[in-house]
Amino acid sequence: MATLTEVLKEMASEIPGFVASDVVGMDGVSIAGHAVDPKFDAEAAAAQFAMVMKLVQKSSGQLKVGAVEDNLVTTDKAYVITRFLGDGSYYLGVAVNKEDSSLGNVRLVSRQFSDAVWNAIPKRRT
Repeated sequence: MATLTEVLKEMASEIPGFVASDVVGMDGVSIAGHAVDPKFDAEAAAAQFAMVMKLVQKSSGQLKVGAVEDNLVTTDKAYVITRFLGDGSYYLGVAVNKEDSSLGNVRLVSRQFSDAVWNAIPKRRT
């Protein structure tokens, strides 16, 4: 079985303009990540986007619009797509350079890899 970091690296190779990806618990703690720039501050991004994901989930429930597939944040330089994994206790975040990426490709690849990422997360045995 591939490690979580290996899965993230493989996913990154499928995304032109890839900047960073992280797997984050809903407590805001990153359990694995991969970034092109080693100076990328995954911990700060993880904590902030955990709050965003909680709000997105709550808002979609209150609006009765169905389950969240992914969440998109667009800036003048980047797309950041976040997607819940498995039972919703973790999410996958993928940041890409807007200039070099296709939003459709990022959504497709993150969806295709979400099961592999979930399966690579070490689970506690009860």
